[in-house]
Amino acid sequence: MIFLFPEFDRLAEKKSRQFIILSFVFVILICPVLSWAADETASMPTNYEMVQAPTAYVLMNSGYDLVTEMYENGGLYLRANVGFKNFFMFGFSANGTNLIGQGTIQIQTPKLAFKLKLLDQSTAPFALAVAWDDRGYGTYTNNRFEPGTQKGFYTVISHEYADLGYLQTHLGFNLVEFDNFDSSQDIGAFFGTSFAVSKALVFNLEADKVFSSQWAFNANFLFNVDTPLRVGIDFVDINNPGLFSRIVRIQYAGFF
Repeated sequence: MIFLFPEFDRLAEKKSRQFIILSFVFVILICPVLSWAADETASMPTNYEMVQAPTAYVLMNSGYDLVTEMYENGGLYLRANVGFKNFFMFGFSANGTNLIGQGTIQIQTPKLAFKLKLLDQSTAPFALAVAWDDRGYGTYTNNRFEPGTQKGFYTVISHEYADLGYLQTHLGFNLVEFDNFDSSQDIGAFFGTSFAVSKALVFNLEADKVFSSQWAFNANFLFNVDTPLRVGIDFVDINNPGLFSRIVRIQYAGFF
């Protein structure tokens, strides 16, 4: 399988980002109105993240998933997650650069993640979770990944609107680094929304790293190819011309 990442001049890159933003805005305003249905609302949401920012949800008991993401410089980012008792999940990651294409292959240190859902919307006004996630992609220097910075410690709330079908909103805060703390990089906020235009097609929009020096507007779509398999593309740093990238995502989910 070959993935091509053509070079754009600045004007073409700007138009590309504007087209992506307008396309997602169109989908938000038009498509959900046409296709939301009550039976599209999951009894227990399990989408534990939007694009690069998390939600308050976890995988269901005995559920697992494997996520493969291919990013610039021949990078490959692998994650695995396991759910336990519908309120706890843990996972690990492996990451390497230059795995595809040219250059010396660099394997980064594996990292871990843990999430505890303290409140569920079935018994509270919203879902609430606290977590530690040290996973990220790219190169790892000075206790942080670049360009895919890990979340560190975070807390997040999520709410699903049953009357509107599959529509969720999310809001959270995170602290990346405790040692050598830098307020311009290590403290942040994130918020966003998740929605489906059909049972097979899910969209996510988010503002990430809001209080940091490099806030980002990200978006993605995930298409359900088969029941356990979903594929999609993440559009990261849409608002930052020098950092804007497209990441291929493949997710496989199942139960033990």
